[in-house]
Amino acid sequence: MSDVSPDEMQPNLDEPDGFPSRLKQAMGAKSIRGFARECGFSDTVLRQYLSGQSEPTRPVLLAIARAADVSLEWLAAGQATTDVLAKKYIYKETLAFEADWLQAEFPNSFENLLLTQVKDESMEPTLRAGDLVLVDTNSRDLEDIEHGVYMFKLDDRILIKRLQYHAGKTLRVLSDNSAYEAFSIEMTGKPSGLSIMGKVIWCGHKL
Repeated sequence: MSDVSPDEMQPNLDEPDGFPSRLKQAMGAKSIRGFARECGFSDTVLRQYLSGQSEPTRPVLLAIARAADVSLEWLAAGQATTDVLAKKYIYKETLAFEADWLQAEFPNSFENLLLTQVKDESMEPTLRAGDLVLVDTNSRDLEDIEHGVYMFKLDDRILIKRLQYHAGKTLRVLSDNSAYEAFSIEMTGKPSGLSIMGKVIWCGHKL
């Protein structure tokens, strides 16, 4: 580990690739609330660091580095060895889609498509871990959910599951893999902790 002086340990908040940018990279896909809890401070404080409104102290930097499993030197000053970066990030080949094809296949959602990766095997054989999927982020209203595969956030966890309304009052959450049990969410009022992120419409083929 390289030596960094106390002055170098103060993050630069003004540069384009400064501390707020590195903090976002360190968080990855973690939610603000969940990551703040791991670090031991409130989500309000974390938002201030992300926006550059506040400058973190050394103890805060240490807490963030431990929670994100990144180098303290990189987090504070952008310094890191190739080995550190290689452990933190996995680089993949660029995946290119022709704009004309996307517009032809998904004319109503072309401007609002999200590309993401399936993280587990709960939707096998329909979707396998590692599959890339396109999500139509137009379909985010709870009231407009129709039977299909959706990406949603439930209690700080991002899931891709099959959703189905039952009797208009219960939302059934189903996995195509029979090893995973289905469960229900009562839809009286707006369920706390549930947020629809979009409908999965493609995975090498239309869904």
